[in-house]
Order: sequence, then C-alpha cells, then structure tokens
Amino acid sequence: MYWNIFSKRVLISLRDINGLVWTWVFPIVLATMFYATFSFLDTVGQFRRFPLGVVDDEAYRQDTAFKAALGSVSGEDEMFELNVFKSAENADSALKDGDIEGYILAGNPPKLIVAADGINQTIAKGFLDQYLQVKESVATILENDPEAAAQISALLEPIGYTKEISLAKNPPTNRVNYFYALLAMICMYGGFQGMATVTYLQANLSPLGARRTLSPTSRWRLAFSDLLGGITVHFLCLITVVLYIIFVLGTDFGSKLWLVLFTCLAGSILGVVFGAFVGVTSKLKEQAKIALLITFTMVCCFLSGLMMSGINYIVAEKAPVISLLNPAARITDAFYCLYYYDTYERYFMNIGILLAMTLILFVTTSFFLRRQRYESI
Repeated sequence: MYWNIFSKRVLISLRDINGLVWTWVFPIVLATMFYATFSFLDTVGQFRRFPLGVVDDEAYRQDTAFKAALGSVSGEDEMFELNVFKSAENADSALKDGDIEGYILAGNPPKLIVAADGINQTIAKGFLDQYLQVKESVATILENDPEAAAQISALLEPIGYTKEISLAKNPPTNRVNYFYALLAMICMYGGFQGMATVTYLQANLSPLGARRTLSPTSRWRLAFSDLLGGITVHFLCLITVVLYIIFVLGTDFGSKLWLVLFTCLAGSILGVVFGAFVGVTSKLKEQAKIALLITFTMVCCFLSGLMMSGINYIVAEKAPVISLLNPAARITDAFYCLYYYDTYERYFMNIGILLAMTLILFVTTSFFLRRQRYESI
C-alpha cells in the first residue's frame, strides 16, 4: 500500500508541468542568466596590464637607465604591454586608433602623451614620476658620496613587508552567492509540492481528496507517503540544477559536493513541508495560497541576497532575529559555510535550524489535518 501511494504521487508530480517549470526549467534558465550576467564579478576591479608605447628615437636609445627601468615593468606579469614605435607619428596614429593608452617620449625629463584621462594614464604618469624621483635621489647621493655607488643597487631593491594569504582553501568569489540564493529559492519552491499534497488530502478542495478521505488508509500514512513522493521529485530537480551549475556553467561549489546535496535535501524537505503548512492552515482559495507562497518565498530570497548582494549581511547585522528565522538565509549561509569554512559548527547550526523549522511545521500540519472533519462529502 505504501509503495503504491508513493509511486502514484511521484507520477503525478512528474506530470505536473507547472510544478516542473517552476522547480526545474525556470531555475536552469535563471542560472544561465546569472552566469552570463555575473561572470565578470570576480575580475572587476582587478588590475590588468595595458598597452603603452614608447618612441625609439636617439634619446631613448642613449638613456639606458630609463630603457632598463621601462623594461623592468613591461612583460607578461608586469604593468605595461610595451609597444615600440619608430617615430612619434606612428605612436600618434596608434593612440588615435585606441591601440595604446599613451606613449612616452624619452628626454630630460621623459614626457607622457595621452589622448584622455583615466586610471591607466594615471598609472603611467605615476611610473614616470617615481622614476624621476629615484633618478634625482641617486644623482644627489652620488654627488655627495661617490663611493656609495655600490650600495645604491641594494637601496633600490623593492622590499615586501606583507604577504597575501587565503584563509580558506577555495578562492574568494562574489558570484557564487547568487547561485546559493538561487538554490535556496528552489528549495522554498518545494512548497508547490507540499500544497498539492494537502489539496489531494482534503475533501473540500478536490474530488481526489474526497475519494481519498473515504479510503481505509489512515490519513497519517497518506500524508507521509505523499510528502515523501513530493520531496523525491523536488530533490531530483534540485540535483539536476546543482549538476548543471557545476558541470555545465563551470561554477565551483568547492570540494564538499555531498554536503551541498545534503543541504539541498534539508532545504527541499523544509520547502515541501512549508507548502503543506500553508495549504492546510489557510482558508484562502488555491490561487491566493499560491500567491501567498510565492510572496513569502520572494521576500525570504530577497533578504538572503538573491536580488541584491550583501543584503543578507545587512539584515544579519541590523535584524539578527529576522535573519535567523529566514529559511532562505539559513540555506544560503549553509552553502556559504561549506565553501569558505574548514570547520562545521556554523554549518550544522544552520542545518539544525532548518530541521527544527521543518519539525515544527510538520507537527502543526499534522495537527490541522487530524482535526479536519466533514459532515458530508
């Protein structure tokens, strides 16, 4: 009997086109849009070497010190992509065509020719200013103490006093949080499955519910089998979306994939049970219940960072209770902990909160279902 109820519920869920669109097709489309829109977030603001020109005239060839200094900051991992021009006319033409950000005329002092102001032009100007300062300092030292020539090279060697380290094994990223919030939204959309389960169990909501109410099978067994079938289909949709994001879109969720899927399972169970809770406790019409479910889900997802990055941290700081009770925020934070943290205390705290919410909603839903009685069907 149990397997028959469970399998029929799975088949009904797989035939529900509207439910599959919202929990499977729509998330895949939205994930693809996220990938196309936010792929630049991890590189925006990072310095990139830019093309800079220099005129290879007699002054440039004779000024070996300047030539060496310019060569030291030009290369694959340096500031400039150096372009050497035979004449100033050729450099002017490249500057007008946008092939270079500016070019340098060697001399005393060297001059920087640019077509517009910008960050790259400021960097090139800063290099020239620093070169002239060092050149004058070295000339002053040698003028006062000619024997200090042997120590100048040691004084000019750059010394680093800081070292960049990562506090986590995974590289920091700004775009992965959007995908975490998207998965949280899909988990909450499991409410469609839970609401359908309640509809199929209440005689006043559907003809199928009327027939099942008259069946000899206990309502507890019907509810449990239906919810499990809805969770199974919804979790399969979540697995598909996660694998699509990781292997097709190439978004790295870290090395703890099994815990990522476990988090999806916990979120899926919560979403389905929440939908059942809304369906059984509210006396609104079906469309109004769906609107209520979508509205609550969107508010929770907004506060978890789906539409605006960083809003979840603001809510956690200004209204910690709201953040703590927001299921989408707990799901998102659980994913965040798996990606950045080496310990699991905060992760299991989030999972514990999700399971506690699920238990409370399930007990309340069961209580309302047991109290329902019908004078006639």
